[in-house]
Formats: sequence, C-alpha cells, structure tokens
Amino acid sequence: MKKVVFSALLLLLLINPTKCFSWGGDGHRIMARITNQNLSSSIKDSLAVYLGSLNLEDCSVWMDEVRSDHSFDYLKPCHYINIEKGGVYTTNTEENIINKLNKVIERLKHRKLYSKDEVVIDIKILIHLIGDLHQPLHVGYGVDKGGNTVNVQFLGKETNLHRVWDSEIIKKENITVDTCNLWLSEYSKIKSEKSDIPGWMNEGRAYLEQVYDIQNNTIDQAYIMKNKALIEKQLLKSGLRLCVLMNEIFLTSGK
Repeated sequence: MKKVVFSALLLLLLINPTKCFSWGGDGHRIMARITNQNLSSSIKDSLAVYLGSLNLEDCSVWMDEVRSDHSFDYLKPCHYINIEKGGVYTTNTEENIINKLNKVIERLKHRKLYSKDEVVIDIKILIHLIGDLHQPLHVGYGVDKGGNTVNVQFLGKETNLHRVWDSEIIKKENITVDTCNLWLSEYSKIKSEKSDIPGWMNEGRAYLEQVYDIQNNTIDQAYIMKNKALIEKQLLKSGLRLCVLMNEIFLTSGK
C-alpha cells in the first residue's frame, strides 16, 4: 500500500512540477562565486563578522530553501515584480523585489540597530534577490506569472518558459563561473558604477522581447544558443553588481 501511495505522489509531482521561484540553485551559486572572486578582503572580513563560516554560495540559495517553511511566506512575493507589457515602474508600497531590496539595503546600512540574526537574514535576502533581479522573467508580466504559465517543449520535454530560464539552459549548456567570466572584459567597468535597482530592473525588462521570441512554443537549439550568452552576461552582471552594493553598504558605514 505504501508503495502505491508513494508512486502516486511521485507521478503527481512529475505531472505538476513545483513553481519556479528564481534562478535555479546553479545560477545563484554561480552569481555568488563571481561576487566572491571580486570582493576585496576588507569587505569579506566585514561579512565574516556576521556570516561566520557561512559562505556566499550557501547564502544565495537560502530564500529558496525556506520557501516550504510557512513562517517565511511573507518573502514569496519578494522574488519578483509584475509590470505588464508596455507598462513602466512606478514607486509603490507593494511587496515586490524592488521594495524588498531597497528595504534590506537600507537596513544593512544601519545594521547596528538590528540583531546579528536579523542582519544575517538581510544579507541572505540581498544576495538572492540581486540574482533574481537579473533574471528577466522575474521583472516580467503578471498575466503569465513571469512565464510560469507559458508551456513549452524544451528539446522534446514538457516544461514552462520560466523553468527554461531558471535552470534548463544553464544545465543543458553547462554554464559555469568560467563561461560567465569570459564576458568579464566587456563588463568589468560595472564594479566602478553606482547601484541602481530600478535601472537594473529596466535593463532586464528590455530583454523580454528576446525571451518570448519562441516559435510554436518550442525551445530548440537555436533558441538556446541565442540566449545562452544573455544568461551568462546576466549572471556575471548580477555578481559584479552585488559587489557594488557590498562596497556601498560596508565601506560607507563600517563593520
């Protein structure tokens, strides 16, 4: 009887895969490693005051790891923002990725007002959401839930557009820190820029036309190759921009 129940549950999971929330674990860890490669030793020391033995890679996936814990349900709307096609971002008080990032950045700049545990959670949120901000479908359209309801065939397999961007292309093309770093000479100047959360969001939205350029709801090798470079560039930029934020947070307000 137990085998029958287990088989039924497994079949249900295969038919109804869980909703994707962000870059898959591989994408977030790639971004975190890029950040770690480009952080100064002084910033690493400042982070260590709070993170101890925790590394940036583990911190980067925390928000996804706790999504089954209902005490963190308040974080679920913070992975994304919905702006319909043709719309523009306007300041609001909604729970979304922009407002959550602004909030945790401000809190981290005044971290001495908060407990160590609160600061650690804010650091984990910051690391994760900067990654999400650079996944175009996390700043996409509410009408299709950021591509989650766009069913596609990925090389003969049933899936959805959001999952393709979160993880399928990364895994299929073996995107790694090294492949992302091949674009470093093109984007190294990012490290000297100032942070711009809405600007980074709008940059990602500018790629949505390319993201949705699908023929017959089929993700073929031509689509994959066209978008592999974009994913690599977005992961690289997110890692470098997290460095920008870490510098602004820890260099301007001490440890």
